[in-house]
Amino acid sequence: MSRLFDEKTRFTSLSTEPINATEDKVREDEHVITQAHFSCSNCGSHLVYSPTSQDLLCRNCGHHYPVDTSHEPIHEYDFKGAVKELSRLRHDAPKTKEIAIIQCPSCGAEFSFKDNEHAGDCPYCATPVIAGTAHARFIIPRSLLPFLIEQKQAIKIYDEWIGSRWFAPSALKNHSKRDDKLVGIFLPYWTYDSQTTSHYRGQRGITYYDRQVYSTVVNGRRVQQVRTVARIRWTPVAGRVNLHFDDVLIGATKTLPRTIINHLQPWDLENLVPYSEEYISGFRSEIYQVTVDQGFLQAENIMETKIHQSVRYDIGGDHQRISAVNTQHANTTFKHVLLPVWSAAFKYRNKAYRYVINGRNGTIQGERPYSYVKIGFAMLAIATAVFALLFVMEQQGAFNQNSGYNQGSYKQNNSRINNDFFENTFRLDRYQNSRPKRQKHQPTELDSFIRFNTF
Repeated sequence: MSRLFDEKTRFTSLSTEPINATEDKVREDEHVITQAHFSCSNCGSHLVYSPTSQDLLCRNCGHHYPVDTSHEPIHEYDFKGAVKELSRLRHDAPKTKEIAIIQCPSCGAEFSFKDNEHAGDCPYCATPVIAGTAHARFIIPRSLLPFLIEQKQAIKIYDEWIGSRWFAPSALKNHSKRDDKLVGIFLPYWTYDSQTTSHYRGQRGITYYDRQVYSTVVNGRRVQQVRTVARIRWTPVAGRVNLHFDDVLIGATKTLPRTIINHLQPWDLENLVPYSEEYISGFRSEIYQVTVDQGFLQAENIMETKIHQSVRYDIGGDHQRISAVNTQHANTTFKHVLLPVWSAAFKYRNKAYRYVINGRNGTIQGERPYSYVKIGFAMLAIATAVFALLFVMEQQGAFNQNSGYNQGSYKQNNSRINNDFFENTFRLDRYQNSRPKRQKHQPTELDSFIRFNTF
């Protein structure tokens, strides 16, 4: 825990050249903090981290320097112990805090970063400077993901995304072409691991079908009919669900909308490397604005959603009702990490819009304005096209042909009915005429004898 809460440890410069300010002056001006700056041993120019070569690059002479980083495993810190220690440190911390002043190692000028930043460029000579975070926050970052996407790649991704936005104002594309608006930033995040045990009470619903007799009117007569009705049979249940959560990620910044930073995933957290200032050289870096205990409350909401899904699965049946869930957390740990993003911002009609690109895989999320003029013209064009199509169809007689076809079909049907009637009548007559007639009795010789010899 001492490594996590070492608020008195000052930042050690990793520059190949000595800082202009002496240690005596730093001790004299306690509000001045030391900082890291990396210089080229060949030409003395500034070194910045290159995502392409994944090392330090001198943009002046092109020399490359390997990143000096340790290979120690990424350590998880106990959450409950950290919260207790934070409470003590906050109680013992001075009520008033002086503004931390940074002395540029190149030009010697004194300046300060924003309250939420600890790395950036000197405003006087553009020298990349990285300051420590211990002067501003109790918890310091111990791991990060380096940039993999260069600024040119990010600009291309950004321009393609902006160009694909429908009904966007024309000014939006003009802003997207301004390279100075796209800045590489390391954003602070918390990750939480926890083993949860949840006891629940609820009801399991089984669907069954029942036959129901009802009264209705058919052809003017009231009749009784039978229909099938679905019903649910509820049974009380109780049980327990055990889940393990690994690396639940929570953004610790307030400068970007949460709807944006929450959709930059996935992050390849399995590739985290130990924190080193060399990875940050040439980029901005923020200090966390969401504390570790506040972040855990957000993580609990994410965990609770998955816990309820598991409870419903454990209840089973066709339907589930959850009456109560009591969750206990055990072995809860956390990490403070920095993740790389490219961010662009501009104002349109006095409103700020932010765009963020994942510095590892190029996933882009952002806000966008809509041009109501373009939307209005589009709706007008669609309406005009529909009316024009209907007019052309009317001129071509499409609707009349349909009517004629219907009338013709009606006549054909009547003719077919009449033909069928006469054909059936003819068949009936032929059937009746084909019946054998009763023949008259033919006289025999006996009949003639009797008729002529009667008295």
